[in-house]
Amino acid sequence: MQHIDFDPLVEPTRIHGSLYTSPAVHDAEMTRIFHRGWVFLAHDSEIANPGDYVTRTVGGQPLIVARGRDNVVRAFFNRCTHRANLVCRADQGTASSFRCPYHGWTFANDGTLTGVPMREGYGSAHEDTQARLGLAEIADLDTYRGFVFGRLTGTGPPLIQHLGRATTAIDRVVDLSPTGKLDLGNGWIRHQNRANWKTLLENQVDGYHALFVHQSVYRAVSPRRAEYGSGDTRIAVRDLGNGHCEIDYTDEWRRLDQEFAWFGNIDRDRVPRYIEAMTSARGDRLRQLLVDGPPHTVIFPNLFLAELNVMMFEPVAPGETVVHTAPARLDGGEEMNERILRRAEGAMGPAGFLIADDADMSERNQIGLKAGTPEWVELSRGLESEETDTRGTHSFDESAETTQRAIWHHYRTVMQGNVA
Repeated sequence: MQHIDFDPLVEPTRIHGSLYTSPAVHDAEMTRIFHRGWVFLAHDSEIANPGDYVTRTVGGQPLIVARGRDNVVRAFFNRCTHRANLVCRADQGTASSFRCPYHGWTFANDGTLTGVPMREGYGSAHEDTQARLGLAEIADLDTYRGFVFGRLTGTGPPLIQHLGRATTAIDRVVDLSPTGKLDLGNGWIRHQNRANWKTLLENQVDGYHALFVHQSVYRAVSPRRAEYGSGDTRIAVRDLGNGHCEIDYTDEWRRLDQEFAWFGNIDRDRVPRYIEAMTSARGDRLRQLLVDGPPHTVIFPNLFLAELNVMMFEPVAPGETVVHTAPARLDGGEEMNERILRRAEGAMGPAGFLIADDADMSERNQIGLKAGTPEWVELSRGLESEETDTRGTHSFDESAETTQRAIWHHYRTVMQGNVA
């Protein structure tokens, strides 16, 4: 791998344009961020029962995430240990075993090699073939409240340390379910973006672009906020540490002090069974949960909790990323789930209002980066408005680039090899 010194490429308030376009940079990112660090792999609801599995591509490497007959979740490299054929091509399913189509080697869903056709051809020199040639597991796997994360190679800090303050974002969305569980079982919408993965990550927590890029949406649903300066809102952009960051609306929702302000201002009587279940499950916390709503948080490097949607980023090349989006249905909240699905279709579907706008802007970014001058991308907005407290560095100027600086500060640390 070509050695790259990332220190001079990432300055406190600007970054070098080659970080979005260089194949050598992309290769280094796959190794240092997506192979050696914690990445989001799947959700428990996708592999709810023994035998369930999903396939993923992480850092360019194909994986199988499966729940074995022993109810343990494991992640394997999707590669036959014989001649390296892809073992499983399906996106998801239920199976007690995986059979390689090339020479028929068969693996149980716990990774054990259980069948080798014409075994006698290996002779006595390979008596341990079945014991040593099971599917290769990734280096580490852990979960937090149903979100499954993995580290493909190497060692490093535990998941809970990597997540840090971002656990509160996961808690906020999961606690909106009466059972404390989400359901991503409706599957993922995929969008191929002709843009660098970091551009897409930055955009999710960019409060500056919304009223320009999504102006038609604002004019349709919130005319009061269709122009900057047309309302006294209190919205923070926040650095949570470790590359995690968010646009935090909680102060604004609490100022309004209205339940479901984040969900079309519906009344409790529109979802009575949900309210009954949540009252039983959350008690005195219920009103605050319904006022605060779900998060708008990036969890570095490939997960975005977009209110009641979950987004996963799959880098393919310096100028290509596949974005996977799933509605986060609330287990035990059926009255809410139909609304969640319709909102996901309207925002994130093939004809969605939001995701197409962002895809267009990200592609324009990638084209613009082909111009070699100027070399640098500016990220200096809002520095003087920043404050720091126990929740991290933040600014109540929603247009501040606090969140982008947060991503790049952590990126430089990782790429220079200072954290695993």
